[in-house]
Parts: sequence; structure tokens; C-alpha cells
Amino acid sequence: MQIFNELVPSKEYSAAALGFFDGIHMGHRAVIEKAVNAKKDGLTPVVLTFSKSPKQVISGEIFETLETFEHKAKHLEKAGVEKLYVADFLKVKDMSPRDFVLKILIERLNVKQVFCGFNYHFGKGGKGTGETLVSVCKEFGISANVVPPVIIDDEIVSSTRIRNLLKEGNIKQANKLLGYDFGITTDIIHGNHIGKGLGFPTINQPVKEGIIVPKFGVYASVVTIGNTKYCGVTNVGVKPTIGEYRPLYETWMPKYSGEDIYGKIATVELKEFIRPETKFENLEELKQTVLKNGEQALEIIGEV
Repeated sequence: MQIFNELVPSKEYSAAALGFFDGIHMGHRAVIEKAVNAKKDGLTPVVLTFSKSPKQVISGEIFETLETFEHKAKHLEKAGVEKLYVADFLKVKDMSPRDFVLKILIERLNVKQVFCGFNYHFGKGGKGTGETLVSVCKEFGISANVVPPVIIDDEIVSSTRIRNLLKEGNIKQANKLLGYDFGITTDIIHGNHIGKGLGFPTINQPVKEGIIVPKFGVYASVVTIGNTKYCGVTNVGVKPTIGEYRPLYETWMPKYSGEDIYGKIATVELKEFIRPETKFENLEELKQTVLKNGEQALEIIGEV
């Protein structure tokens, strides 16, 4: 997949999916798949998104995204998107809907088909809707389609709904709506080695600023290092027992006995919430609880 940080004019006719697409959840995939399926019509599947959430740009407030841009790009590539255009929202936010279609979709992306979600807004003041897009595109002989919402368990799948589930610790339902397991992929950093001293060495991964942190607590997880997967027990939080107060993922792998892995990249996928984060009276109590959590995680995860 090619990534463009400028709206470079395309020589190829394209089918475009439009949206910020925070998390590439099941609702987003319904829109993106429409553009990808247009490949059979000889069109290049592309996505037009933004480097920052429009909500954050407008309000100036920190907006917690469901995943990093790098993860978003990987999901889009896996879905079959061939070109990803990352626009500067400030440069397009005051365009009229007609100018947006003409100057961006036609003159830059060379679209023949366009797809957006049911709640898509564009143009000055966000006044353009999906219906506006269909109407304006029709003027130029372009097919525009508004994709209906995806309903799971009687509710619309949305980034807001998933954020709320993550904050509640309902990781299983959040994963169901995402269509993949929520987690983190970063370098493994050195911690304070308390776990190692207690007999269960852990890997530490800082949470990137601006990415949502799920409910603090302990989760059964699957850890991928290289091409190998391991069962994990992951504490998401600030380690109150030892007085550390920056959010990170700290994971113990009960069945891992390999080499030093500091500096390597690990993917930790959260599978099931085990318990809330707790401040223990002493390190021995912490040790016994973590060992018990390890047994619980092995029961939950099984063979990986």
C-alpha cells in the first residue's frame, strides 16, 4: 500500500472510502470493503483520511484514538487498500461540499466511486452529509454510496461504543466490535525488575500519548514476539504497589523461558479481564496474586 501525506493527483481511476476511521472496526470495514470490491470494476481502492481527528483539530482537546496511525495503516493494507491519502484537515475543513468533491475527490483522487458511513460529515462547518455527497457527486457522474451502520447485539458499532467498553474493561465485547483483539505493539523497555526479583520477569511497554488506555487491571493476553506466540498476564495501569504512575502494559509470560528480549518488538493482545488493578500490602501478596493470575490466564488462553 502506498501512503501519501500530500494529495498528489492520481492518474488512475479510483474507488474511495472516506472517513477518519479510528480503529478500523467492523463498521469501518463495511465502508472500506465497498471500495476494495470496486477493484473488480478496474478501480484502485483508496482511503482518504486525516492525520489527526477532526474533533481534536476543531476543539483543541486531546482525542484518544483506538490505535496508532501505523496500526491503522496495517489494517487498511490487510483489507486490500492500495493507496492511503492522509490529508491535512485544516486545508479542507472550510471547503464547500461541492469544492471538496471537485477539488479533492475528482481533481486529486480521480474518483469514479465514493463510499462513506451513515454518519459522515464534510465541508465547511461539517454541514455536508452522506446525502449531500450523493447529490453533489451525481452532478459529476460519480457514483456515491452511503453505507448503513453495522449492528451487533442490537446496537450500532461505533468508535465511541468501543471506547466505553474499553474503559469498562469489557475487552471481549470491544474485540468483537473491532473484529480483532485490542492491544499494543511497541519496543520492550527495561522496567524496575521487581517482577524478576519475585520470580516472574515481565516485559514493559509504554502507552503512546493520545492512544486510549483500557480500564486499569489485569488481563489474560496473547504475546507475539517474532513469529512465536505466548500466553500472557498483562497489567495495564500504573503499578500502585511500587509507586509508579505512568500508564504502561506490564506482561508476564508464564511459559516463556527464552533469551533476553529487551529492545525487541512485542505485540500484546488483550483477551479477557481478570481483575482490577490493586495496591497490595507487600510484595509477597503481589507475588501470590500474580501467580494465581498466571494460572487463570493459562486456563483462558489455552494453547497459542
